[in-house]
Amino acid sequence: MQSSIDTFEIAFNRLTTFLIGLVALSIGLIAILIPFNLLIIKLGYGGIWWLFEGIEYALYFGVFAGAPWVLQQGAHVQVDVVTANLPKNAAAKLDTVINLLGAAICILLAVYGSRSGIAEYIDQTLPDKDVQVANWIIVSFFALSFTMLATEFLLRLRKNRVFKLAAEDHVSEAGF
Repeated sequence: MQSSIDTFEIAFNRLTTFLIGLVALSIGLIAILIPFNLLIIKLGYGGIWWLFEGIEYALYFGVFAGAPWVLQQGAHVQVDVVTANLPKNAAAKLDTVINLLGAAICILLAVYGSRSGIAEYIDQTLPDKDVQVANWIIVSFFALSFTMLATEFLLRLRKNRVFKLAAEDHVSEAGF
C-alpha cells in the first residue's frame, strides 16, 4: 500500500520527467531551427525574426525547469572529497544537513521570486524585446522552479524513496 507521500513523490517525479522532456524537445528544436534560419537567410527568403529571443527564453526556462530533474538524478556538480573521507554515519549526517540547507535556500529564493512575480504582475512590466513575455511569468517560473528544487531536497531526506539512484554509489549515469 502506498502512502500519500509516495503518491506525491511519484507525481512529482512524473512532473520533473515531463519538464525535462520539454527541455530536450526545445534543445532539439534549437538545433534544427538555427541552421534552418541560416539557410533561408542565405537563400534570400528572409529569416525567423523571433528565433534568437525565443532561444533566449527557451534556455532560461530550460535551465530552471531542468534543475529539479538534475538534482533528482544526482547529476548535479558535487564534490565528494569531504564525504568520501568521513565515516558512513557522519557522511549521512552531512548529507542531511546539506539537503536541509539546500531546501532552506531554495525556499528563500522561491519566496523572493513569488514576491517579485506579484510586484511584476501589479506593474504589468514587459521586457524591451520583440518577443514580449510578461516579466511576471518569467519571475513566477523562477519561483516555481525553486519550489520544485526545495521539494526535491526534502524528498532526498526520505529513507524509503520511490525514486532510487542506481546502486546508491554517488555515481550518476544521467550525464550528457
